[in-house]
Amino acid sequence: MEELVIENPRIRPVGDLLSENFFVPRYQRGYRWGKQEITDLLDDILQYYNATQNRENKVSKFYCLQPVVVKAKEWNSESNQKIKGWELIDGQQRLTTILLILNYLEDVRKLLNNKLDIYSIDFETRENCNPFFQNKTYKDSVDETNVDFYHISLAYKHINTWFEQNNQKVEILNTLLKAEYNVSIIWYEAVENIKENNNSSIELFTRLNDGKIPLTDAELIKALLLQADLYPTNEERFVKQRLFEIATEWDNIEATLQDEKFWLFLNDIDYNPSSKIEYIFKLLSEKWNEFEKQHLIKYELKDEKPKHFEFLIFNKYLINKRVEFLNKNEDGKDILEPVNEIWKEIKEMFSTFHEWYNNHNLFHYIGFLLANEKNKDGLIRELIELKLTKTDFENNIKKRISNSVKINKKDKETGIIKQLNQIAYGEDNPEIIKVLLLFNIDALIKHRKENARFPFHLYKKEKITSIEHIHPQNPPSIDAEEDRAKIWLSQHKTSLSLITEIAGDYKDKIDSGLLQIEGLLTNYEKETFKNLFSEILNLYSEISDFKETELHTLYNLALVDKDTNSQLNNSFFDIKRNILKESKFGKYVPICTHRAFSKYYSNSPKEMIFWNTDDRQVYFKAIESVYLSFVTLTEKENGN
Repeated sequence: MEELVIENPRIRPVGDLLSENFFVPRYQRGYRWGKQEITDLLDDILQYYNATQNRENKVSKFYCLQPVVVKAKEWNSESNQKIKGWELIDGQQRLTTILLILNYLEDVRKLLNNKLDIYSIDFETRENCNPFFQNKTYKDSVDETNVDFYHISLAYKHINTWFEQNNQKVEILNTLLKAEYNVSIIWYEAVENIKENNNSSIELFTRLNDGKIPLTDAELIKALLLQADLYPTNEERFVKQRLFEIATEWDNIEATLQDEKFWLFLNDIDYNPSSKIEYIFKLLSEKWNEFEKQHLIKYELKDEKPKHFEFLIFNKYLINKRVEFLNKNEDGKDILEPVNEIWKEIKEMFSTFHEWYNNHNLFHYIGFLLANEKNKDGLIRELIELKLTKTDFENNIKKRISNSVKINKKDKETGIIKQLNQIAYGEDNPEIIKVLLLFNIDALIKHRKENARFPFHLYKKEKITSIEHIHPQNPPSIDAEEDRAKIWLSQHKTSLSLITEIAGDYKDKIDSGLLQIEGLLTNYEKETFKNLFSEILNLYSEISDFKETELHTLYNLALVDKDTNSQLNNSFFDIKRNILKESKFGKYVPICTHRAFSKYYSNSPKEMIFWNTDDRQVYFKAIESVYLSFVTLTEKENGN
C-alpha cells in the first residue's frame, strides 16, 4: 500500500515562491486566520526588519515561518487548463495570508519595480476561486459568497488596518521579497514511496494533525541553532567545529532523555514527544517568552499556545541575542556567542536534571513531588530557580513534601481535620496513596546497602496506585465468574485446612466451610458461592479477631498495581503473601507491601496466616513515624 513520506526540509524564501501554484484540497478546513494571527505575523516581520538595520553584519539571513508541507500535483483549472504546482497539505493559513499581504502591497511592488506576478491558490471546494483572487473584490467589500471568501475578506481588512497604524509598506515588502535577510519558510515535500493512491495526502494530513509526523519543534530549533551559513567565510572552520560539538552534545542529551527511567522520573506517560529534548525547550520557552516581554514581542497566551510555540519563541529569542551581541562594542568577540549562551542555558537545565537523577536522596524526594504534582512544569521551573546550597536545597524539597503529604481533610461530621489513623479507604484514597508512596520511598532512601531506587517509571506505567487491603475486606458484591471463583475456592480450601491447626475452637465451622467448598468445586452454583464467600471471610475475621474499625485504615492498607490488586482478589493474608512472593505477574511490588506481607515490621511473628493486632499496630507505627518525620518539618517552622 502506498504511503507518503516527508523528505528532509529546506529553507525557501517567500520571493522564491512567486511563480508557484498551490492547490488546497477538500479534506482541509477553510481559511480561518483572524486579527490576532495576522497582527502577530506582521509584527514579527517588522521586528525582524528593525533587527536587520542595526549593522551591516545582519542578525540572520532569514526570518523563519512555521513549516509548509506540499506534494507535487497537476490539476485542471476552472477554465479546464492543466496546472502544475503543489498540493498544500499543511500551511494554507500562512501562505494565504502572505498572498493577501502581497496583494495589499501591489502599489508598492509597482513603485519599486518588483515582480507583479505572485503565486496562486486554488481551493478545490470553492468555485470562482481564480476570479476571486485575480479581481481582488475583497479589497472593497466583504465577500459573503462562501465562508472561505468571507474570512479571507475579513483578513484583508485586518491587514489594511495594521498598515494604516504602522505605515511600513516598503519595509514589509522588502523583508518579504529580498534575496537575503528575508522571510522564509521551512519547506517539506511529501513523496510517494510505492504507488499512486488518491487517499495518501488525506492520510498524511491526518497524521500531521494527529502529531504522528515528526515535524517537531526540536528539529526546527536544531536547524536554526546549527545554521552555519550566517557567519563570515574566514571563520568557517571554527564555526563548523563548534556547531559539530553542539550537535554531538545535543545527541547525547537526547539519548539520555530517551531512557525510560530518566524520562518518567520527570514526566508522566501521557507526555511522550518523539524528540525528548523538546521538553527542555518546553520549559525554557516560558522563561524566554518573559524575556521577550521586555522587547514588546511577547506571546500573550490565552486558552492554548499557538502551534510550534517553542520554535517561535526560540527563533525570537535567538534574534534578540544576536541583536544584543551586535550592539556590544567589544574587540575580539566570539561570533558564536549568542548560540553559545543559549546552548549553555539548555545544557545547564539538562545538567540539573542529571544531578537530580543521580543523587540518591534528590531522586526520591523530587520524584515523589513530581509523581503527585499536576503542574509538573511549574514545579520544575520553581526548583531550578532556587539558588541554594545542596543542604538547603534538600531541606527545601523536604518541606515541600511536608506540605504535599500533610493531611488537611476535615471529617464530614465533626469538621475537624483528620488524623493519620482516621483517613479511610474510599473517601480519602488520594491521601492514602500519597502517604503510602512516601512510606515506600523513604524505605528505599534508607535501604542504601543495595543502592535500591524506587522505580518511578514502573509506578507510572503500571499505575501502582491501587490500594490493597492486607486483611481481606468483604465487599457487598463480588465477581463470581466460575473460573476465578474456583481458583479462590481451591486456594482457600488449603488455607482453611492450615487454620484448623491453630484455631481448634472453630473446627466445626471450618469443617463446614471445607465441605461446602468441595461441593462447589464439583458442582458450581453462582449464588451459593456468593453466600459461602461472605461466610468464609466473616469466619476468617472472627478467628483473627480483626477490628472492623481498622479494616479501611492505614493499619490495613498497602500499595499495588491494578492487575495485582485484581489477582489478590479478597484472599486470606497467607494466600496474598504467596501470590506476591511468587511474582507470577511480572509486576513491581513496592518494598513496603512486600515487607507487610512478610511481617517485616512485627517484632516476633508467631504465625504467618493472619494479619493480627500486633502486626497492624507496628505497621501503622512505621507509617506514622515516616509521616511525622516530614510533617513536623513545617510544623516546627510554623511554631506548632
